Amino acid sequence: MTKKIFLSVFLFFNLYILPINSFAQPSGFIDEVISDNWIIPAGLTFDANGRMYVWEKSGKVFILENGVKSAKPIIDISEEVLDYGDHGLNGLALDPDFLKNGYVYLMYAAKRNHVLNFGKPDYKVQEETPFQTTIGRITRYTLSNSSNFTELELNSRKVLLGETPSTGIPILVDNHGVGSLVFGLDGTLLATIGDASLATDGVVDDTQNDWFKEAISLGFIKSEENINAYKSQYLNSLDGKLIRIDPNTGDGLSSNPFYEAGSPRSPKSRVWAYGLRNPFRFSVKPNTGSANLADGNPGTIYIGDVGWSHREEMNVATKGGLNFGWPTYEGIDYVNKSYQDPMFFPRNNQKPIIDWRGTFAQGIVDGDAFAVGSPQFKGNKFSGIASIGGIWYNFQQFPREYQNLYFHGDYEGWIKAFKFDTKGNPTEAIDFVSDVHPTSFAINPKDGAIYYTNYFYPNIHEIRRLSYNPNANRRPTVVQSATPIYGKAPLAVNFKASDSKDPEGTTLKYEWNFGDGQTSNEANPNHTYKSTGKVATYGASVKVTDAAGLSSFKTMNIFVDNTPPQIISTSIDKLEVFENTKDFLLSLNAEVSDAEHTKEQLSYLWSVLLYHDDHIHFVTSSYRLTGEAVLTNVPCDAQTYFYKVTLTATDAEGLSSTYEKIIKPNCVVLSVSPSSSRLNIAPNPTQQTIDIFPLNELTNKLLKATLYYANGSIIMEKEAFWQEIKPILDSKLIEAESGMYLLKISTDGFSKTFKVIKD
Repeated sequence: MTKKIFLSVFLFFNLYILPINSFAQPSGFIDEVISDNWIIPAGLTFDANGRMYVWEKSGKVFILENGVKSAKPIIDISEEVLDYGDHGLNGLALDPDFLKNGYVYLMYAAKRNHVLNFGKPDYKVQEETPFQTTIGRITRYTLSNSSNFTELELNSRKVLLGETPSTGIPILVDNHGVGSLVFGLDGTLLATIGDASLATDGVVDDTQNDWFKEAISLGFIKSEENINAYKSQYLNSLDGKLIRIDPNTGDGLSSNPFYEAGSPRSPKSRVWAYGLRNPFRFSVKPNTGSANLADGNPGTIYIGDVGWSHREEMNVATKGGLNFGWPTYEGIDYVNKSYQDPMFFPRNNQKPIIDWRGTFAQGIVDGDAFAVGSPQFKGNKFSGIASIGGIWYNFQQFPREYQNLYFHGDYEGWIKAFKFDTKGNPTEAIDFVSDVHPTSFAINPKDGAIYYTNYFYPNIHEIRRLSYNPNANRRPTVVQSATPIYGKAPLAVNFKASDSKDPEGTTLKYEWNFGDGQTSNEANPNHTYKSTGKVATYGASVKVTDAAGLSSFKTMNIFVDNTPPQIISTSIDKLEVFENTKDFLLSLNAEVSDAEHTKEQLSYLWSVLLYHDDHIHFVTSSYRLTGEAVLTNVPCDAQTYFYKVTLTATDAEGLSSTYEKIIKPNCVVLSVSPSSSRLNIAPNPTQQTIDIFPLNELTNKLLKATLYYANGSIIMEKEAFWQEIKPILDSKLIEAESGMYLLKISTDGFSKTFKVIKD
């Protein structure tokens, strides 16, 4: 089974990294880590008393109080949750009356084995890897009031959506599954769902994809749903939608735009908006909507929709029934020529209010698009690669000029605040936080600060707080190290924390706890661990406190009478290059030994990343010693491509070793001239940008592009690859006045001139 890596440019846990411009938050604001001992924190929320609930992607929900994570999860459905790629427990919402009824709503991808076999006499828990088609579910659990909402009521699980294989959310590819759960003002439960599709360049018949045919055979989709990305336009599919359901039954609401009275549980009855690609996070603007269920107005909804390879979107749904245009439309003005089927062609599609990626960001003001930095849409230019979503700030802890703003994050590494006027037009983008990778936002009703999860593969798993206090004493930053961290006893370890910093520059105090009952107040103590007669792991922690009494804390493991696993050899040791003419199937295996543990006590993680110039695409991962991966053929052009395959072997104590291998494509560039009759440009007329179709005929070719005024005088001339020409051409079009221009493209003795209309 193969798939194109370029078909899914990220999203969420599928990594795609770009260099970013760093900036500091406005004066007086503090962005700080409050907790970092997590395993892929997918999201967080608060109850009305200010207690924080954090859920991990694997299916576990914890309470975080005073920076301390609860010793055990209050909900653990990891046996059921498919934790793979994008997929996992991605959505959670507390009932508006949570402190009375204890209702918690969860949305997740379910393991196929659980979907098909749970409850049968021969059902057994098992891991699932590599990816298997399955369904997503929305379920409700009840936390007991008598336990102060820390324990589940027995038998409280209620499936609202996905009670059978044929009634769930189709999970057909290893990304773009389920997103968020949010309550509307009217008490209805809103949920976002990705398109579960493989996007393509060029018109491709994806109906014969092995995953899709398999999903039909298992009943996850009907044959008429095997339309790949067009499912976003098909109202009888849940994929690519924002849905609105009754939180007690899971039924669609009679006030939904496509409700079918005779079938309240049909996809069409549940749809509120459609034409979305990967709407991972969304929020309802405070003080909008109606509390009357019959009005069909849950509020104004702000959606982050992750783009494919062209634009990132911020969408606004002011009412039900809106079509946001995917897969034909992406961003404000990009038209995807690969998706032009008249049966699914979106008419009167709703454009995003703001889009970005590429050379500029832009927003729609009174119906017209204006680039950021213009008088109509103020702010610094920005880009990004994954529009996560955001939250409206309607508390008073921030200064007045930063209240009633919309805070939005991009996984590339930023959080910005956006100002809107009374008509809903964006008027300014304000830089707030950089060098972070947000996955969820929430406001603590008690302190009025914004909290967010910050996850970045492989080692950032944080809860952070964005607050305002111009006179605040900030927490010290702990820098902790130890040498060595493993070995035979007696094990002498040199600890160090003297590189820790206090933002105010005060003298720091140190409190070490070595985990074996011994302590120290030195900055850089030495400590010797004695043998217990067996393998032992100690959590060595240091608490660093500034002159005002504010502390930070960090822990690391020391492994006594233990050594890491040894990766002796792998199946890819001698593989340096692969033929780049087609997808290359990579067999993964290794010989691993461990002096203290049996092979059954070891765990493994294979990961495959595609390095593409200055960013990275996550390809796949596997938690078995043996497996397969596909190295997709890549363009042989001026850009740099290579794969990095990593094996991490970990023993039962958590001590690991890693093997890495770089595998490069064997590129042979063929010189084939395109047919001038086949080349076209779009969009035309245009305001900001232009593309040539089919672009693959110009890939790897050195082009000469000349843009002329209608009278024949030259505006720009550039000889390079199209990837280098396009940003320059777009910038010229942005500056150009309305009218007709001529664009001449030449290569290999071939040339064609296009008429470009700037409207």
